[in-house]
Amino acid sequence: RSPGGIHPRSPPCGGPSSSRSSPPVLPVSYRLSRTRLAFFLRESRPGPAANGSGGGGGGPLQRAEPFVVFQTKELPVLNASLGPFSTSRVLPRELLQPPSPLDVPGQLTVNWKVRAFIVRLRVPATQPVAQVLFYVAGRDWDDFRGTERLPCVRLHAFRQAREVQGSCRLGGGLASCLVQAPLPATWFGPAARPARRRRRPQGPEPGSEGPGPGPQAELYYTLHAPGGAGECAGAGPARAEGPPTRPLLRVGSISLVRPPPAPAQEDHRLDGNVFVRLPVGPLRPGRLLSVLLCLLPNATVDRFTLRVKAKKGVTLLHTKSRSPQWLVNSELLPGGKHSTATVDVSRVDDPTLSPAWDGVPPEVLQLDFEMENFTSQSVKRRILWHVDYRARGPPPDPDKVVTELTVVQRDIQAILPLAMDTEIINTAILTGRTVAIPVKVIAVEVSGGVVDVSALVECESNNEDIIKVSSSCDYVFVSGKESRGSMNARVTFRYDTWTAPLEMTVWVPKLPLLIQLSDAHLSQVRGWRVPVLPDRRSARESEDVAEEEEEEGGGAERRPSRGCTLQYQHSTLQVFTQFHTTSPDGPEGPGGPGAPQGPGVTMLGPDWLVEVTDLVGDFMKVDDPRVAQMVDGSTLAGREPGVTLFKVVSPLMEAVLGETLVTVSDEKVSVTEMKAQVVSSLSLSLHPSPGSSHTILAKTAAQQTLSFVKQEALLSLWLSFSDGSTAPLSLYSPKDYALLVSSLDERVATVAQARAFPLVVAEAEGAGDLLRAELTIGESCQKTRRKSVLATARAAVRVHFGPDGDEAEDEGPGPATAGPGPPAATAPAPAPEDAPTAPPGSAPAGRGLSDLEIGMYALLGVFCLAILYRHKRVPAEGQASMDHSHHWVFLGNGQPLRARGDLSPQPGGPGAPPEAAPARCRPGDRPSGGSSPTSVQSQAHGRGDGSSGGSAREQAEDPVNSPTSKRKRVKFTTFATLPSEEPAYNSVPAGDEEDPEWGAPGGPRDDGHGRGCRVEDVA
Repeated sequence: RSPGGIHPRSPPCGGPSSSRSSPPVLPVSYRLSRTRLAFFLRESRPGPAANGSGGGGGGPLQRAEPFVVFQTKELPVLNASLGPFSTSRVLPRELLQPPSPLDVPGQLTVNWKVRAFIVRLRVPATQPVAQVLFYVAGRDWDDFRGTERLPCVRLHAFRQAREVQGSCRLGGGLASCLVQAPLPATWFGPAARPARRRRRPQGPEPGSEGPGPGPQAELYYTLHAPGGAGECAGAGPARAEGPPTRPLLRVGSISLVRPPPAPAQEDHRLDGNVFVRLPVGPLRPGRLLSVLLCLLPNATVDRFTLRVKAKKGVTLLHTKSRSPQWLVNSELLPGGKHSTATVDVSRVDDPTLSPAWDGVPPEVLQLDFEMENFTSQSVKRRILWHVDYRARGPPPDPDKVVTELTVVQRDIQAILPLAMDTEIINTAILTGRTVAIPVKVIAVEVSGGVVDVSALVECESNNEDIIKVSSSCDYVFVSGKESRGSMNARVTFRYDTWTAPLEMTVWVPKLPLLIQLSDAHLSQVRGWRVPVLPDRRSARESEDVAEEEEEEGGGAERRPSRGCTLQYQHSTLQVFTQFHTTSPDGPEGPGGPGAPQGPGVTMLGPDWLVEVTDLVGDFMKVDDPRVAQMVDGSTLAGREPGVTLFKVVSPLMEAVLGETLVTVSDEKVSVTEMKAQVVSSLSLSLHPSPGSSHTILAKTAAQQTLSFVKQEALLSLWLSFSDGSTAPLSLYSPKDYALLVSSLDERVATVAQARAFPLVVAEAEGAGDLLRAELTIGESCQKTRRKSVLATARAAVRVHFGPDGDEAEDEGPGPATAGPGPPAATAPAPAPEDAPTAPPGSAPAGRGLSDLEIGMYALLGVFCLAILYRHKRVPAEGQASMDHSHHWVFLGNGQPLRARGDLSPQPGGPGAPPEAAPARCRPGDRPSGGSSPTSVQSQAHGRGDGSSGGSAREQAEDPVNSPTSKRKRVKFTTFATLPSEEPAYNSVPAGDEEDPEWGAPGGPRDDGHGRGCRVEDVA
């Protein structure tokens, strides 16, 4: 349990497994707040995409995280964060607790459950009442909210085909109540054989540990809402109302017995002539006790003296004769510590008063005692008796007969220990902090009263290797020194002569702990130098030494180069376990937490692992800190070549809870690739976990579309190394690198660099690979001769101010972005009507080219030049044999221009006189702001003014009246931007000479203002 009820969850590196080839996942961090006990989970046998998936195909990155909430008093809050972005969701009530009759309006009842205790397992016919105590476990006893809105409990007792019911309403500080269901006399069996007169033992009846032989009654219960006045109906015989609407929940069985009549009095012989008769059973304070003195059948005594000494707490009030045949004279002497009485008894010499025996012992006298009040539950009071026949005086106490009387405050028939919760999760083994559960002990009287006797009980744990109990018996706890768990750990409570066990379920973490590293083999990163000492300002003076260190290809030691050294790879770490109960036959010896344990029941099932990284964070250490070190609570970094152990140690004893091997190699790896993903916002959703009613699944998706002006987005960067491992750039300290993010089209998006996280700011609609991220080493370790670039990446940006958001992510680039392609590529689809239009004279925004695109376009240009050169070398006489023309391959996602009919034929075609064109559109003129004839980018994508970048030099080398003008050739024609209401094209396909309208001298002219001659106006 984390301090403050906050449960952090670090992002994984490379997915749920430690495989180096695992795809990157969204490095989002989770935090649970407003909980008392909650855990993040992981499947013990995860699937290939258990934790997330990459954003392939332009889709957002996603990550799913299961978790479970055990204890909370309010609705928890789950927070997902990535850099400066964060989103939170309050867990809905229906996910935390399934609908049940125990639901309380306005009250969170997570982990609440009704527990039932049968007061007497053997119900005698003299007290034909079935008594069951119900209470709500899992509820905070210090929280009294909602106790007045708890439901009613109805007890159903079944005997063959008959049913009786009893009902009560849960309430009070313990949310408890006692149900009493009267049982018919016909349910009990025949009477048993009478037993001899003897003292009835106190405490539980023999055989009360379980139902004995004889008739059985089955007990069930249901929960239902109280009536309008708050009453709970349903007592007495069940009425024929059909089957109950709610399922019957079983309580247990009781035995119905008909014991022999118990004697009301008990005889104690004082000698061979007389005996005293006392009542059986406990006495109550303030009650008058009458004791009879009787003669035995063979007694011949006529005179004797009875001496009585009552100890403190018993007062002899008076004496009187029970028969006219006997005269009684008494002398009472009250005292502070005890009271005494001397009673002279003599027979009356009257023949008419001869005794009539008739088998009944004659009663001589009656002594009345009073029980004084006391504070404890029960006490023993003693009375000393002695009969003197010769008046010799009082004998010593050892020669007297002693009788004991039990005086109790209440007539208790059972005690019941109640725990605030029925389970303990022993996290003390991991944290060293005690986990305690409060306990109350209540006594149930014969009359049905319930009394709290917690302060008067004694207690003892049956096995302190599993659970312990406090000296005051007010709570049970685990301290972290336990070695076992159990489904029925017992603590015995004693109150006077009554005893009762408390059974608990104790979960312990399975050892050894599972330590997961995203990369257990850490290497140096070639070319990535980081400062060694903070007081070294620069390493530019150590350029030659650093170059030698890189070229050597490795070394046995990590040699600093004047304040800078090579960076080692970092690894994320997570610690998992399973809470379980060990086998009852498992080891109980002093093996400690690290001892092997037998199989048992696993909490949440064997398919789930519980993350305990935050619990053991203070007890994680590296065996050799020279080899590796902890950067923070969830990151491990290499320091120098070697092998060491990463351990989780016990907080209470010299024991290791889990360990794994970490290898730091002197081999060097390279950054092979850096992937960049734009994250504009996070969306968080909560769902019930499939296949488990206890767990909840949190799904986080990264949205990539910027949907309003000045919206900020983050770049999520992942590094791929030559050894196959991947890691998020956020795993490394920003002090160890420099990240430069630039925009290739600041009309669409700009970059706010002066931030802890470089942010992308939306300016206008557009889409494409408009961002370039460059990862270099830190300024203090840069060299003067060259810029040490570790990796570069392009990131796609989509700015769309419509409502569709990421739903159109796969539909291609936006309206303001020029797509890649050769000069014949078509432009993207037109912008929607609600999108802001560009002002007149503006041009579509271009984007940068990758190295592969530049190379392919250059190769395409070489092919084009080769074709032109070959055409020029074809002899004139061979022209007639060529009956076909070369058709240009059309590249793009649109239709050829002439097929669409979007552009009118252009003047100035081959063979047209120069004067046929307007004076301001001469073939030799270069458009205003034109690009260089050798610019590959402008040829492929066009300039900002919409021209195709055609060279005037090509036209000058092939004049109209040249002998080669009749040969087949390619004409590059420049076009201006179309009006905003028509589709905008970046470039157009070139026509061939077989097209009669393409550049024909007599073609239509658009009044000297053809689209091919508007370049100067646009410029």
